[in-house]
Amino acid sequence: MSEISLKEKKGLKFDLKNVIKEPALLIVLLILALTFIIFILYPFLKVLSIPNKAEWVRVFTEKEFLVDFAHTMFSSLLATTSAIVIGFIYAYAMNYTDIPGKKFFRIIALIPIMAPSVITGLAFIMLFGRRGFITYHLLNLKVDLYGWVGLWIVQTIAFFPLAYMTISGVLKSISPNLELAAQNLGARGFTLFRTVTLKLATPGILSAFLLVAINAFADFGNPMLVGGNYRVLATEAYMQVTGNWDMGVAAILSVMLVIPTLIVFLIQKYYLDRKSYVTVTGKPVAGLKRDAVSPLVKWILFIICSIVALIIILIFAVIIGYAVTKNFGVNNTFTLYNIKEGILNSSAIKNSWILALATAIITTILGLVIAFVVSRKRFPGKGAMDFLAMLPVSLPGTFIGLALILAFNDGPLPLTGTAAIVVLGMSLRQLPVGYRNAISAFKQIDKSIEEASTNLGANSVVTFRKVVMPMLKNAFSTSFVYSFMKSMNTLSTVIFLVVPQWMLASVKILSLSDHGFYGVASATALGMVLTILITFGIVKLIFRNKINIFEL
Repeated sequence: MSEISLKEKKGLKFDLKNVIKEPALLIVLLILALTFIIFILYPFLKVLSIPNKAEWVRVFTEKEFLVDFAHTMFSSLLATTSAIVIGFIYAYAMNYTDIPGKKFFRIIALIPIMAPSVITGLAFIMLFGRRGFITYHLLNLKVDLYGWVGLWIVQTIAFFPLAYMTISGVLKSISPNLELAAQNLGARGFTLFRTVTLKLATPGILSAFLLVAINAFADFGNPMLVGGNYRVLATEAYMQVTGNWDMGVAAILSVMLVIPTLIVFLIQKYYLDRKSYVTVTGKPVAGLKRDAVSPLVKWILFIICSIVALIIILIFAVIIGYAVTKNFGVNNTFTLYNIKEGILNSSAIKNSWILALATAIITTILGLVIAFVVSRKRFPGKGAMDFLAMLPVSLPGTFIGLALILAFNDGPLPLTGTAAIVVLGMSLRQLPVGYRNAISAFKQIDKSIEEASTNLGANSVVTFRKVVMPMLKNAFSTSFVYSFMKSMNTLSTVIFLVVPQWMLASVKILSLSDHGFYGVASATALGMVLTILITFGIVKLIFRNKINIFEL
């Protein structure tokens, strides 16, 4: 009997024919392509058209800009590495141990995302700075955290929750049957962790590294606050706009931020495409329970989680201290004035809630749709769509805001001064979070599950809604939670987009801090955190087990 080799058909023509055969897919792809062209490519190209040849030569030849680039690479990769390590340890403890207080630790890990970066950085300096309450008054240490050291610590704390949430979503989805099978074959302890668990968690780790890295590259608030003379590209671009109004140089500096992001993206894609990380196969795993760590490791993980939680609590306590006293640290007299002015008499928090909720819904759904077509369908331009979905978060928020103003200030789609342009800016910034989380989830779901549904008569829409969506609950929850929280306290993206009738809480906090009203600013920040927690509580009551919020 002769062997017949079946060769998979590839090529542009074959992919194009497949797309034409599926009208629903064709419509979705056309809508996505139009969205990318109008709201991503066009605004960015509008800004890139500003620099002239002399400005390009200046940026790539002057020492100060090259030093800023080196600073950005060093500090961002350092903070990313430490955030990933802490985030993985934290996520591993939440999913592979029964340490006491797991629900408490899960909620505490979300607080750094809830609090605005300006308030978080300020609180950290007051606790651990030159005259910090802990370092100076309690420990009598004279430390200087301004510069790369302070930036490293602050960014690690600020971005660790993103690493934790992304990795935790993947660890939660890993079926325990492979680990139990390895245990039955004699693998124990670190050998089991290294050869099975760590490898299966690779998609989450790589996605977390990419998301944390591009957030660190584009971070503007923390370098402005604790960087001191240690300048990075994001702060330099901001200063070129606000100080010199040199839009050309600012645009070039923003483009330079894409270079390290592109490198990290290609490395991640290379490793994910080489291997299979499928762990959700449709095989029954009910009743299986992990037994992966020894009692000693369990309590070591508990201590590490406790230290992380204590640092977060101390930072959050400073916010509360400012909110309920006349002048925290100097005059600790209790007062409700700051609460009244920062929350009750202000519409900024309500505006932030409305626009952040709209942003979270848009980015979560859009991210899932893009991830589905990229990971499950073949069509011309798949690589370009994958890259464009990640591009916005690699750029400074101020660059995105200015790009949108220049693109939609007039013409056929005038959006400047409306709530729509604010939602658009925040959606562009948060879309990669929903997209990458969904991509990681799809990497773990065997395609045969969807094929079986299709063979039983279900069309693509029914399969996606009834089969795929339930398995994406963790990815959906992670995207919604993170997008909503980051949109509530985003600053750099919206600083040029807001107008008085749509003033946001984050912008108000910055303005109050600039004028020395730290009490009202802290009360506003506290109001934002409470608003986020109340919103999540209501969503959990409505959807119950259909969505994970406090169990990430």
